Amino acid sequence: MTDTAAHRVATALRHRGLAVDAFNEAQAQYEIAVLDHVTARIVEAYPKTTHLTFDHSTHDRTVEPHGLWTTHHDGTEELVLDVRGDADTTTLALEELAGDLSDALAGLHSAAWSAVRPDPRPDRRRTLDLPPADRIVRVAELVRARHPHAQLITVDFADDTCRVLDVICADTSQADGGVIKPIRATDEHPLWPEDTERRITALARQIHALPHLRARHLARVGGPDEHTAFLLLPQTHTHGK
Repeated sequence: MTDTAAHRVATALRHRGLAVDAFNEAQAQYEIAVLDHVTARIVEAYPKTTHLTFDHSTHDRTVEPHGLWTTHHDGTEELVLDVRGDADTTTLALEELAGDLSDALAGLHSAAWSAVRPDPRPDRRRTLDLPPADRIVRVAELVRARHPHAQLITVDFADDTCRVLDVICADTSQADGGVIKPIRATDEHPLWPEDTERRITALARQIHALPHLRARHLARVGGPDEHTAFLLLPQTHTHGK
């Protein structure tokens, strides 16, 4: 192979890689945009809804919603809508909703799966947590419930399931209050319980998938090929629940 031919192959391969990255980013953006549209329609009709349960067919990747639920402050659940039993009384377009959810969750590595809890319920149905109206505020609440002085977190987006590497806190023991102190995650000393990690990384992945949120809340660490970014936490006046 001549130098010219080798250069052409290398250039074509690089452009193909860039196209794959662009395609994957656009696909993730679409999946989370559909999830947000589904959420907005549900909350418009049933404002107290926090999550939904559904059956998922591994054969054709379709989703059949089962129920809309709300979670009370004490952790108990209450059924808001029995999709099958109340189909004739609801204003929601349930077939359209099912189609959109099937679309969002069609891929094995769909970004929308970040909203689905990892373990099925006792009845084998899956649970999808509806995204909050302001994801970054919810992330800040979850982080500061364990680290009240947190200013930002470092997130590794290299894999489909991202992970939090550390929490950067303001060191209030210093007179000027301007010193920052990183708290790193280790196997022996995790930053928070496993379920909190799941909820934070799910929201972080969704923020990363939407360009308008990514530009507002994420600051990349290193060069353009790095997968690590700072997620900046807003001041919320409260430290989570």
